Order: sequence, then C-alpha cells, then structure tokens
Amino acid sequence: MKKVICILLLLPIFAAAQDDPAPIKNNEFRIDVLSIVAFSKLNVSYERFLNKDFSIGVTVGYSDSKKINDDFDSGYRSTLPKYEVLPFVRYNLSKGQQRFYFAEIFASANAGDFRETVRLTNETGNGYYTIQKDDYFDIALGGALGYKMYFNDKFAAEFLVGFGTNLLDRDKSPDVVSRVGLSVGYRF
Repeated sequence: MKKVICILLLLPIFAAAQDDPAPIKNNEFRIDVLSIVAFSKLNVSYERFLNKDFSIGVTVGYSDSKKINDDFDSGYRSTLPKYEVLPFVRYNLSKGQQRFYFAEIFASANAGDFRETVRLTNETGNGYYTIQKDDYFDIALGGALGYKMYFNDKFAAEFLVGFGTNLLDRDKSPDVVSRVGLSVGYRF
C-alpha cells in the first residue's frame, strides 16, 4: 500500500516534468539572401530576444561587388558603400511568437568611397577638371517594418523594409541608407 501511495504522490511530478515546454531560445543568427543575390553584399545579423515583445541585435554588412566598383569607377555613381555596422531594437507588433510583424529603430555606422569631379587651376592660371576620390564615414538613424515567421521553432524567415538618413558628412555620404532584406536564420 505504501508503494501505491508513493507512486500516486510522485505521479504529478513526473507528469509535470513531461509537459515542460522546450527551453526558450533567445538567440538568432541570420544571413540576408536578397542582399547577396541582388547587390553582392554580405549582411549577417545576430539578434537577442529580451522578452516576448523586445529584442536587440546587430547587422554587419560588407560589399565588394565588381559591377558596383566598375559603375563607381566609370562615374555612374558618386558613392561606393563598403561596410556598415547597424545596431537595432525591435518591438513585436503582433500577439504571436511564431509569425509576427515588428517595428525597428536602428543606427548605422557606414563608410565607403566618394568620387567627384572638381575644377582646379594650375600655376599659369588655366583651369582643368579632374576626378578626386575620397573616403567617407557617417552615422545614420532610421526605422523599419518587417515580418518574421518560424518553422519548427528554430528556422526563421524574415522580410524587412526601412530607411534612415545620414547625419554627419552629407556632402560625401549617401543621403539615404536603405534597410531592405529577405533573410533566413537559425534560432538557438
């Protein structure tokens, strides 16, 4: 009889242990597939979920495309963005945790090359035009909206659209920093 009572007392403990959900996965790593295919730019993101509504993260981007470099050298574009470090804060706009819309605010430290045609004067007073190349560095602030969905609680697909504006060196840096992506990721 004592064994039956002990088993009946321990049964709820074993049942509760079986019903525990999987541990919460707070970290996510993503790669932006759209940037790789369309712009030859590598964007890698890390996101940390603070609770069900807020997350923070950072995206690091690097670009060294032959076509974009050729366009820059040929004069078809005046700026050549090379790298970007972009910390962000996100807020979940939906109730769900498997599929949801989110809003994001971000800052972007971005840098690259700048090209312009300038008029110079030689020692005899004659003017001539030449192309000058220089580096730029700027900080942008902006916002974005996106949609994220999870498959099997681990694999993520995310679509994001947003814009920001550079603040420091607007003569050389691009006026607008875009944040557009279609990413796949893994949550752990």
